[in-house]
Amino acid sequence: MPKIALLTAGGGPIELAEFPLTTPAPGTAALKLRMAGICGSDLHIFRGELPLFYPFAMGHEMVCEIAELGEGLTTDATGKPLAVGDRVVTPYFWTCGQCHACARGRPHACQNLMAGEFRTHDQAPHFVGAHGEYYYTTRRQPLFKVPEDLADEAVAPLNCALSQVLFALRDVRLGDTVVIQGAGGLGINAAAVAHAAGAAEVIVIDKIAERLDVASDFGATHCIDASDISTAEIIEQIHRRTDGIGSDWVLEVVGAPGVIPDGIGFLNNGGTLLEVGNIGTGRTFELDPSVLVYGNKSVRGVMLYDPVTLAIGLSFLQRTSFPFSRLMPKPFHLADVNAAFESANAGQVPRGALVP
Repeated sequence: MPKIALLTAGGGPIELAEFPLTTPAPGTAALKLRMAGICGSDLHIFRGELPLFYPFAMGHEMVCEIAELGEGLTTDATGKPLAVGDRVVTPYFWTCGQCHACARGRPHACQNLMAGEFRTHDQAPHFVGAHGEYYYTTRRQPLFKVPEDLADEAVAPLNCALSQVLFALRDVRLGDTVVIQGAGGLGINAAAVAHAAGAAEVIVIDKIAERLDVASDFGATHCIDASDISTAEIIEQIHRRTDGIGSDWVLEVVGAPGVIPDGIGFLNNGGTLLEVGNIGTGRTFELDPSVLVYGNKSVRGVMLYDPVTLAIGLSFLQRTSFPFSRLMPKPFHLADVNAAFESANAGQVPRGALVP
């Protein structure tokens, strides 16, 4: 029988459980996994930094092919016809469409948000996480057909890393300056998005030199190795690249609360820090709020994205020449899922990957 990866406790191990396939409900699809990413949030979950129930179905970043279509599902969200064998992506979450946020056109802020892996895996359809051999959608998860000319390695991070930063950076304008804290999967994708948006400067900060080497191939105009320098020295470099005023935007994708005050310090007057990386609960940082008041600075939390961002992301992948396949150089097989997480957790690759 096909398998799905279940985290048994914070810190692991991850075990593979077997379940039978079922017929997809009307309006849903049974998808066969082709490739899945190991996202930074997966690592937070793996390390036990979120309050979860165990065993927990792992994974949400994926590209799949259609194994079976439920009754009534014949086209993707853009009207393209669907058939068994077609490659597709789908948002790993769904929204209610009825709450205060949804009714006002902010589905990304849905008050009743639900993520796929939070379903109960021990009840049909069982395959509720991307780290497995199959994945079953709900009626509220639209499908988007993948163009034939896009490789799985480029598409697999789309429904999390790329779409997340496309949505986070949606207000970046031609000539803006962007600082990205962290050169993991989201940070690398963000550099490409900011560059394509016309940012005059795309400055990427990390403590791992190998990651910065990758960032330089994804649109970064300047990379800062923060491993042996002070925050003041980082600010000095940023000011040299931004006419002495600081950045219009700072995107935090490190996932460490201690870097947030630094990021606010990188901003110019009127700038905005986009907080994406800190999903672990119960962690804090200290900040003098007067720096926000006197600098007219803002902090915007960004969680998820509008589903149509997937269609935008597919177009982005087709029309840019960044080497996205480099982000997933050597995928692990599902049977080696624990080794894959150990590698990703050690920061050995920008983005871990799994194939069935």
